[in-house]
Amino acid sequence: MLLFLPVSAQACGGLFAATSQGRVSQDTERLLITIGAQKTTLYEQIRYQGNAHDFAWVLPVATVPTVNTASPALFNQLEMVTAPRFLEPPAKNCNSVDIMKSLFDNGTYGGARAPASSSKVDIYSGGSVGPFTYQVIRSDNAGALTSWLQSHQYAVPANTSTLIQPYVQNHMYFLAMRLRTQGNVTNIAPVQVTFPTVMKQVTIPIHLAAADIQQRMRMEVSILASQRFGSQNYQDVRVHPATITNADPDPVQKYHQIADSAIQQAGGYGIVTEYAQSISSYELGPYLADNSISNPYITRFYTSYTPTLMQRDPTFVARPDLPNLSTMIPLKDVSAAPDCTAVYFRDAACLTVFPIIPGLILITGVIWLWKKRKHS
Repeated sequence: MLLFLPVSAQACGGLFAATSQGRVSQDTERLLITIGAQKTTLYEQIRYQGNAHDFAWVLPVATVPTVNTASPALFNQLEMVTAPRFLEPPAKNCNSVDIMKSLFDNGTYGGARAPASSSKVDIYSGGSVGPFTYQVIRSDNAGALTSWLQSHQYAVPANTSTLIQPYVQNHMYFLAMRLRTQGNVTNIAPVQVTFPTVMKQVTIPIHLAAADIQQRMRMEVSILASQRFGSQNYQDVRVHPATITNADPDPVQKYHQIADSAIQQAGGYGIVTEYAQSISSYELGPYLADNSISNPYITRFYTSYTPTLMQRDPTFVARPDLPNLSTMIPLKDVSAAPDCTAVYFRDAACLTVFPIIPGLILITGVIWLWKKRKHS
């Protein structure tokens, strides 16, 4: 989930499921942030299976945003453009070929400057969009804010007050969302949250997400702006191509294992830049609310967390000095060379015999002409 400051876009709040039957899939958190000429928009892919009543999403924000839903096709297209691709080495046979293998796998109200107070919790905006009901609230008391959420049918756990305390101390707003549909749900449209400010940096608060995961959460952050971005406070780590081979049964899984290991070796706060390139406006444009970005450039980052190492919020800043990065990852060739002995003998025979054939034809022709003249 994302939260935004006046000069920074911050992300990654908390998705909660009130019962064991409701399951929030936080195996991979996918975020897209677009920084346009006059506004910044967050797109977040939410994966939830369970009863709609048990779902709640709490997102710390610094200003009152407008809320909408985005096309599910947005993240499919984002994956097509930015996901790493594995390039297999030429096949070791006697007639080599190149093989390419890719990794893929409304009524609202708001904008009020004067808040309406309710039990020490101020309500700044709210409404309904798509399958969601939402409200933007703020309080100086984390306990009061948690009680307000619970009393207004937001299925947040009792320890929410502890998780949100750092953001309450920073006088943040909170975008609270719940599903207004009934029964079980399996697919939820991505959330689109727009702020009327141009963000200079992107920070992702990860504390709330610690309540959602059991072992490890992977996070992909893509920033679409007019220039390249880079990590400010995480160690840059790489997945070296030589560590993934064409003998690995699942290069995707091997890639993530190596990346997660490198992140762990960086103290749990490492990050991989997976893609950094200029893109054409038509590649993502049809799915975006804001197409005002001149010379669009997208940077994609990957990191992962364990519940005990979610204390440092990653921050990204503009880094136009850094190089472009491609999605292509060549696989190291560890396959055995084929036995080409028979082919070599065939080629050798051709090279030896074929030059003799024209000479034999020429000699045969000369003998035929000589005999013909002799008998004439």
